Amino acid sequence: MGIGPLSRISMSAAGAPESTELMRELVIALRELNRQEFQERGRELKLRRGVGKRPAMVDLVDLETGEILDELPPEQVLRMMEELEKERDEEA
Repeated sequence: MGIGPLSRISMSAAGAPESTELMRELVIALRELNRQEFQERGRELKLRRGVGKRPAMVDLVDLETGEILDELPPEQVLRMMEELEKERDEEA
């Protein structure tokens, strides 16, 4: 799969409408992280698209109650995915 380094993504995108590339990488990361890391713990990451000039955010949701446990910026989620990939590479 492979999420590229964050340097490829404009980090200024956090304050502007999200780029197609950022959103594509974010959706891939969310699917993988949900499958590998969160669903077995009863949690799920959900994308909340930005409205107007508000940036997209990622909600960490309790699957049982539907409660939003935390809000994460997209860049943090991509960093989490990079760390997961590094761990996998080291194990291989």
